[in-house]
Amino acid sequence: MPDIARDFAVSTFAVQGTLIAFLIAYAGAHFFYGGVADRYGRRPVLLWGLAIYIAASVACAASTSMTMLITARILQGIGAAGSMVMVRSMVRDLYDRKQSARALATISSVMVFAPASAPALGGYLHTHFGWQASFLFLAGLGTVLFAYCALRMAETHPAQGGNLFSSLRAMALGYQVLIGERVFVAYSLNIGFVSGAVFAWFAGVPIVLIDSYGVAPDTFGYLMVTGTAGAFFGYSSTIWLTARLGVNRMIVIGTAVGLFGAGLYLALPLLGVFTPLAAVAPMSIFGLGLAMTFPNAMAAAVSVRPQYAGTGAALNGLSQYGIAALTTVTVGLLPSETHLPLACVIFTMQAAAAIASWVGWRARPAE
Repeated sequence: MPDIARDFAVSTFAVQGTLIAFLIAYAGAHFFYGGVADRYGRRPVLLWGLAIYIAASVACAASTSMTMLITARILQGIGAAGSMVMVRSMVRDLYDRKQSARALATISSVMVFAPASAPALGGYLHTHFGWQASFLFLAGLGTVLFAYCALRMAETHPAQGGNLFSSLRAMALGYQVLIGERVFVAYSLNIGFVSGAVFAWFAGVPIVLIDSYGVAPDTFGYLMVTGTAGAFFGYSSTIWLTARLGVNRMIVIGTAVGLFGAGLYLALPLLGVFTPLAAVAPMSIFGLGLAMTFPNAMAAAVSVRPQYAGTGAALNGLSQYGIAALTTVTVGLLPSETHLPLACVIFTMQAAAAIASWVGWRARPAE
């Protein structure tokens, strides 16, 4: 972020605005993709989303101004949303509630490599090839995924047909039904608040570590692995723990573990501990709780009304990345001399997630 700011002669907060733009577009696009996928099938929506993502990633790398970069990031967010909605929808198409949680945990255990390895890989690419290299790398990955899905992926939810008016009416009905389900709203808000904490950390900690604590960009990437280590163990354990404890208990336990980690993250700076390790290590405990919560809350939400799995996944994403965008903006406006303000945001978000978890537990369906 600091180097992009220097290249375009803008503030670091302005560069954070590109992430905010991505998240807002990503969240808003979920609202569109879910109903469309329920009506017209998963495969075509996924391929269109990947195509937009690839083109936008190339445009990010080719940006010559902050305006162009922000525009490209918006398009990148719109394209990326399609993949996330389709993955969650397709899992529910193929599996029941508990099996969906285990499948999503398996998928998430692979996906966690992205936030864990991205700082190290991004730091290497940035140091040796410039910040544009990261976007070109993402475009290359998107191209590989597009080719694989186009050649190998089967449809899991056949198109429903009907005219435009009936399709819009069916989409609106799906959103209305799910928003009226108290347990669905609780699960979705749980996902949203936990995501808010995660994105607050990823948005704020690079600035604190590099600009305030003097950590070198390449060292920063490896230090971040410490903060995400708990998620690796958490997702692996969730695969078998869910079968024994059930989806609802895993959501409550995971949220509680995450709250403990967030509390420790806040306690250290309150006690005067302002070190790079203190700004990273407690998030490993938070990551453990996140890994126990996320796949189960996602599976529970899309299982409330299985016939609206795509719509449910879309509303999950809207909550997840909408709240994440708001917390990212908040972090950007706060002082960054230490990680105390960041810790306050993370703890507040996780406390809100704990409340949503309690509401979901009281309204839970039988397992």
